[in-house]
Order: sequence, then structure tokens, then C-alpha cells
Amino acid sequence: MQAAARAVLRVPVIGWFLKDAIYGLPDAKYYFIANLGFLFAALTYKFGYAFLIIYALTATALAMTALIVLTASDMIVNWSKRR
Repeated sequence: MQAAARAVLRVPVIGWFLKDAIYGLPDAKYYFIANLGFLFAALTYKFGYAFLIIYALTATALAMTALIVLTASDMIVNWSKRR
């Protein structure tokens, strides 16, 4: 996990923004959120309704995966206690 985090922080532009948001001044977190909002608005303007559909489908898949992981982890803990 730490190797993946270090790899993401080494990506040129996004890594700089993330590094500044994590280790920078307290205001940097708010600027990072504002930049994400601006990026979302720019992508919506550039690609339109298709971007919104892809974004919604991706968010749905991530939410469903998170629900499955959360509920399956509880099941695995209970299953290991039975043995």
C-alpha cells in the first residue's frame, strides 16, 4: 500500500497537488478540493452528458464494491471464529 501511495505522489501534476494537500499549509486542502471541483466542471463542459453518465456509473460501481467489501469482511471475521 505504501508503494502505491508513493507511486501516486510521483505523478507529475497530480502528485504535486496531493503532496501539497497532505504536507503543505492547512489552506492547501481547500485549494485541492477547489481544483477537483474545477476539473469536474471542465470535464463536464468538455465531454458533456457522457462524462456525467460515466462518472455516475463509476461511482455506483465503487459504492457497490465498498458495500460488498464491508459486509464480506464481517462475514470472514465471523467465519474464522467458527473454525
